[in-house]
Amino acid sequence: MSDYVRLGIVGAGSIALRGHFPHLTMDDVRERVRITAVCDPVLERAQAAAAKYGVPAAYATMEELLEAGDVDAVSICSPIGVHYEQGMLAVAHGVHVHFNKSMTTTVDEADSLIDAARARGVKLVSSPGEMLRPRHQQIKQLIDEGALGRL
Repeated sequence: MSDYVRLGIVGAGSIALRGHFPHLTMDDVRERVRITAVCDPVLERAQAAAAKYGVPAAYATMEELLEAGDVDAVSICSPIGVHYEQGMLAVAHGVHVHFNKSMTTTVDEADSLIDAARARGVKLVSSPGEMLRPRHQQIKQLIDEGALGRL
């Protein structure tokens, strides 16, 4: 095992390009995390991100990225609607998963992912961001209390 986590980035769109890549390639972060692969359904986008940020491998599919065996974890920066499928794929390969934004779109999917990860001995983490803002918490509270009627 190396002194750093070998990380694959899933998705080379605006979330990855404006946030993940710039942050994860900073010198102090590179002491602990190295981006070793990126994938995107538009291969040219993955290749461009790899070239710009010095990532050694670019793939068109997450399957290719995982089968190459050069990641310990992935950060999923794709649309939330595919997080469950991609998370389960990573877990099946024994790879730890970070979900940018929400983990899944339903509680049942999240529970299924958590159970699968526990069984495989891998970690899951989600960084939902917006839903933790105070204004969103207030809206959730109003909904929970029924103050807005039936939604």
